[in-house]
Amino acid sequence: MGGLLASACGAPPPPEPVTPAPPRTDLRAEALLIEYTTRVAHPSRLVFRWRAQEDGFRRQGTGVARVEPPYRARLDLFLDNGETVASAALVEDELRTPPSLSTELVPPPPLMWAVFGVFRPGAGAALVRGRLSSGTMELDYALPTLEQVRFELRDRAVVHAERLERGSVVEVVFISEREGDTIFPREATYRHLPDFRELRITLESVDHVDAFPPDIWYPNQP
Repeated sequence: MGGLLASACGAPPPPEPVTPAPPRTDLRAEALLIEYTTRVAHPSRLVFRWRAQEDGFRRQGTGVARVEPPYRARLDLFLDNGETVASAALVEDELRTPPSLSTELVPPPPLMWAVFGVFRPGAGAALVRGRLSSGTMELDYALPTLEQVRFELRDRAVVHAERLERGSVVEVVFISEREGDTIFPREATYRHLPDFRELRITLESVDHVDAFPPDIWYPNQP
């Protein structure tokens, strides 16, 4: 009756709520395939140069990353004088950092994996939207933390990732082309937008190794 009365008075009826269409099955399958193909295949040691800007100051130095299948990574940043600036281990989706060091230059788990060229939305992440255009896929995931992460993938490689809070982008990672036949990008840039903070990593070398001692995955222990 209310809708008829509104139509008679010339006012349009209220719009029906729109429910976003779920991602297509083929996009889900492709996303799972990319997650599988971008996993770390061999224990590897990466050496890189880094530059950071935070609080109006610029710093730079040398960094080392150690990665091991299936999902273990260790990131260490040093100034050119050898002083440790940041250290973090990522085991699957658990970020482990020593309490004595700042974590401001360390991306959250999904974005830190993207820095290494690994596509991993994380355990409990639910694909809520997917788009495919001209060979580029955009995938949005809802996280158990009520945050969202968004990935852009091209040629089955991560080229862009971002974390959103309440619909607004707060952290982003930009990824360059891969280094040789590895999954690792030649350059990755992490930005925390509200704090105007940036970390840029430029890869210098990749060496495959046998394995790493298990204690490196616990930098938060004395």
